[in-house]
Amino acid sequence: MNGATIARTACLAGTDLRGRRKVSVRLSPAGPGAGIWFNGNVRATLANATVVGHATCLGRGRHRVRLVEHLLAVCFGLGITDLAVETCGPELPIGDGSAEPYVKLLGRAGIVRYKKGPDTVRLERPVLVKEGARFIAAAPAKGLTVNCLSRFPEFGPQFCSFALAPASFVAGIAPARTFAQTGVAPAVLRRRLGLRFGLRRVGRFVCAGRWRLRHEPCRHKVLDLLGDLALLGRPFEAAVFACMPGHRLNLSFARRIEKELEAG
Repeated sequence: MNGATIARTACLAGTDLRGRRKVSVRLSPAGPGAGIWFNGNVRATLANATVVGHATCLGRGRHRVRLVEHLLAVCFGLGITDLAVETCGPELPIGDGSAEPYVKLLGRAGIVRYKKGPDTVRLERPVLVKEGARFIAAAPAKGLTVNCLSRFPEFGPQFCSFALAPASFVAGIAPARTFAQTGVAPAVLRRRLGLRFGLRRVGRFVCAGRWRLRHEPCRHKVLDLLGDLALLGRPFEAAVFACMPGHRLNLSFARRIEKELEAG
């Protein structure tokens, strides 16, 4: 697998997840094998990852950076392995609640590919992690496919199947937006989701007035899963089957994969 970084520095400004403060991120090129680092001292690894609220967080204390999953998903989807990330504020910008702003940002920066990169993670045997009725399973396969089922009563059962490639990621996963629980003022929700158009309430949730993609909430779950799998630090090949994934389950699954690799 080839490694990659960006050709030039690029910046994105916006608000945090709650829409309460302005935050920004600056992306800069990094050399081959450098990995992805936040603020020069927190590497994007599973050892540094926790879940805070409904977002993946890297680091501890004042070195903590929250809401990293959308940027990391784009890096994973586009094959970017080395990047220097500098943040102003405790979180990355939420943008419109999808990964599309980061796709556009990295596209403007340009992608530089190396002849060599990190080794690909390949499973030797099936893996399963469970939390009650929720689970993520993986079986050895060529390439990475993700089959995801979500079952929110408000949206009904949703399913999507996705084979990872840059073009399919950009078209079918990156535009999928998040959704928020009700009980928050609409103006705050608009800021939180970066929305400049109508919202609708569906049971416990508030989401965009119209979907961009069929089964958009389910596709956003795939987006979050890819962002968490990026913390493996290497490309990953398997057939993945996820039922109601979430960040805690995603990280448990990625750590199980890491243990399988260490066990040889």
